[in-house]
Amino acid sequence: MTDVSNSVSSDEGTTWLSTCNAANAVGVDRPWIAAFGDPQNGGALYQTVDQIEQCIAPCGEGEGGLGQVGSNVVEITRSQDGVTFTPLPAQQIEPDGIVSGIVTDSKGGVYIAHTGYVDPQTHNFIGGSDSNGNDNAIVVVIFAKGYNMASPIPLTGNQTLCQMRPDVCTTLIVYTAPLLPGSPGNSTVTVGQDFSPIAIDRAGNLYVVWSQASVDASSGLINGASQIYMAVSANHGATWGPPVRVTASTPSLQTNLFAWVVAGDPGRVDVVWYGTPTLGSCPSQPCGSGAITAHWSVMMAQSLNAIVNGAPNSNPSFATTQVSEVSNHYGQICTFGIGCTTGGDRGLLDFLGVTVGQQGEANVVWADAVNRNSVMGTSSAVISFNRQVAGPSLYANVGQVTGQSPASGAGTGSPDAFYSADGTATLGTGNLILQSAAVTMPDQQHYRFTINVSDLSTLFVPPTLGGTDAFWMVRWEVPDPNGSGHTYFAAMESDGGQAPTFFDGETLALSDSHGKFLTYNPANSIQGSFAASSTGGVITLNVPVADVGGNQNANLYSITAVTATQLTPSSAGSAGSSTTGTSTGPIFNQIDATEPFDFTP
Repeated sequence: MTDVSNSVSSDEGTTWLSTCNAANAVGVDRPWIAAFGDPQNGGALYQTVDQIEQCIAPCGEGEGGLGQVGSNVVEITRSQDGVTFTPLPAQQIEPDGIVSGIVTDSKGGVYIAHTGYVDPQTHNFIGGSDSNGNDNAIVVVIFAKGYNMASPIPLTGNQTLCQMRPDVCTTLIVYTAPLLPGSPGNSTVTVGQDFSPIAIDRAGNLYVVWSQASVDASSGLINGASQIYMAVSANHGATWGPPVRVTASTPSLQTNLFAWVVAGDPGRVDVVWYGTPTLGSCPSQPCGSGAITAHWSVMMAQSLNAIVNGAPNSNPSFATTQVSEVSNHYGQICTFGIGCTTGGDRGLLDFLGVTVGQQGEANVVWADAVNRNSVMGTSSAVISFNRQVAGPSLYANVGQVTGQSPASGAGTGSPDAFYSADGTATLGTGNLILQSAAVTMPDQQHYRFTINVSDLSTLFVPPTLGGTDAFWMVRWEVPDPNGSGHTYFAAMESDGGQAPTFFDGETLALSDSHGKFLTYNPANSIQGSFAASSTGGVITLNVPVADVGGNQNANLYSITAVTATQLTPSSAGSAGSSTTGTSTGPIFNQIDATEPFDFTP
């Protein structure tokens, strides 16, 4: 049995309250939350999940039934404190392929987006997916007055919640693709390559995006380009404009996945996704989209006229840009969730998102696998972030976004340096507080990294900061035109305040079943030094180019200095073979980090 855990903080993350029972349903997955107003002061927090393979009543075999017992079913619960949810068990709504997001409007209306398998003529559900596992429909469930029930309404008579109680909710079909002849026929496309996210702008207009590809008529396998589409509603979901192909503005990209969308003022939207020029292929199921040689990038398209004269624009313009400086992934991307355990690479974890900042700028996070690390065929990605610093804002009154130019050659420290664990945050000691970092190339055979810290009068760190092994490191990425790229590092380490060691190397993956963590085990000893001072301190790391790729002309990307603590020295972790690229650890506790910066020799 699985459930959903939720946590809430009312003091900006200093303390948290948690629950392990926010759905009380068997086999739940894919939780999404959205707030209306202040949930603790008259508003509400809504959560939607998929109950996996538990659709019984509306998927029944009897007369009028869908004949798909065991499909997913989308559910909803409500909370006013972040830890107490009703109803329990969660309210089942209708069968679906995968639930994709939830938003609320200014009047308290709730909108849930999901994929599904729908009759194109009648718009009635056939089930969660066809016999090939494909969805043909994008669906939005609307609770126009919000949702507030103490007890769940049991689904009976092979009906969905909105069919049984139209006073509670309405199901609207955003898009349906044709089905092949038969009863029921299989879909001619798949719109279920992961989520169909939903966004709402300041005026209440709705936007849904998804990745769509044609499929083989008999096998259901993808046989064409995967493109990103968007549909818009200007009347609270009652009707939807025609699907618009967002990726028409990037014709060189043949496989496009994991779209996400965010909106600002009416008609102003940002759409992000992973894209590659390589045409996807699916020789077997579960399969990864994109051939094994595919280089992927994080892309963004912005439209400022998705709505014109109060109605969806059937031909909006899009300006596109590449968000990631370098390719964030090399190889396949599996779109089958937990079904990817027997094929494809799920290392990106279906993860990509964008939010709107205070200036209306795009803030994008994604899974970054620029390294040689994988475990059992799954790449080991880390979380990357980028902020828009120029170009149009999603808020019309702002006009143009302004921001700090990307750093080059050096980067400043951050305002925070904490050890955070078990609901507590302990301020880092002066020797772990970073002021800046920089890199030069004194000759063609060496890089020289310098790390400036607040106080190096001692190398000792107390055990209350997560361990007495202190770690000062700089790491960076080097792309590879023929592979996934590399994440290199150089470090100084002191165990218990003793004389430090200096080393460099390339990241390894923790040797568990999924490669969730990267480790930084020493590969080569290097020359280094530190200057102790009560008013500051400088660590110098001299790194041979031969240790870190051997290319003296390589550009170094996202150089970041980090301070951390560990329970044991880095050398205590045993490294695996060069073919597996795995390690037994240790895993460090990050205390501080500088801003990232690039370096061009």
